[in-house]
Amino acid sequence: MLRTLTVTLALFFTPLLLLAQQLQESTVVHAAFSDFANLHPIVVHLPVVLLPLALLTQVASFFGWSKPLGWVTLAALAGGVAGAILAVTLTHPHTQNLNPATQQVLGLHDTYADWTLWLSVAALVAKALSLWLLPDRRWLEWIVVLLLAGTAYAVTMTGHYGGTLVYIHGVGVQGNFVEGDAETNH
Repeated sequence: MLRTLTVTLALFFTPLLLLAQQLQESTVVHAAFSDFANLHPIVVHLPVVLLPLALLTQVASFFGWSKPLGWVTLAALAGGVAGAILAVTLTHPHTQNLNPATQQVLGLHDTYADWTLWLSVAALVAKALSLWLLPDRRWLEWIVVLLLAGTAYAVTMTGHYGGTLVYIHGVGVQGNFVEGDAETNH
């Protein structure tokens, strides 16, 4: 029993100790953009916040203020899609030296990020249609809800696997496992 507990604790804490040994103490208080190995962790907050907000405003529009909330939904979607495009393309970090488990987590993170992007683009197109070309079509508003629900799920799972990469596997922490440096990886 004691041996099992010891092995379990060793398996749990060994990766954390190895990561702690790799980290360098920092005195930075107010970090500049150039201090980050990559801007991806900053940019991802746009879709993480705006896409679920679009779902909430879309659902709320069924209970009143449908036109004003429809425009808020469109604006939140547009910002979320722009953030998703930036996160998936321009600021996506290139990784190196990942072990197989970490590579698998990265694959899941990227898959859900792609789903987030494409579902949010589809929701944006559907919402634009509902505001400009096909107004007052309740069925189209429900399609937007379904697309946004899928988007909210996908962005949540993307964040879950992104957090797993950072906090469990140490990817990106002080530039670990990320190619380039602060000047070249933006």
